[in-house]
Amino acid sequence: MNIFEKIKLDIDIREIPTDSLAYIGDAVFNLYIKLYYFKKTSAYSLHKKSQNFINRKYQAEILNLLLPLLNEEEFSYVKRGINSKGAGKYGNDPSYRKSTGFEVLIGYLYLTNQERLYELLKEVIK
Repeated sequence: MNIFEKIKLDIDIREIPTDSLAYIGDAVFNLYIKLYYFKKTSAYSLHKKSQNFINRKYQAEILNLLLPLLNEEEFSYVKRGINSKGAGKYGNDPSYRKSTGFEVLIGYLYLTNQERLYELLKEVIK
C-alpha cells in the first residue's frame, strides 16, 4: 500500500479542527523529509539531517517560498493555521505561527489533493 494513497474521509474537510490539520501536516512533512533522505544516509545522519528541516524556523521559510504559488483556498488554510489557538500558545512568535500555517496547509493538501502537495514539496525540497 502506498502510504500517500488518498484517504477517503467521511467528514467535510472544513469541519476538521485547525490544530488537527496541523498535527497531520506535521506528521506528513516529517515522514516526507525522512523518506526523501533515508536512502542517502545512515539512521544517525538521517536524524541529524531531518532536524534541519523539521523545525519552525525552516517551515516558516518554506511557507514564505510557497505563498506566491498558493491558490485562494490553500491560502485560506494557511491563514487558519497562523490565526489558530495552537499557533497562539507561543505568543506572537511569527515563525511559530507561520510554521503552524505551513503544517495546516500540508495536512489539508494531504487529505484533499496529494498531487498538489507533492508538486509544492518538490519546489522546496531539492
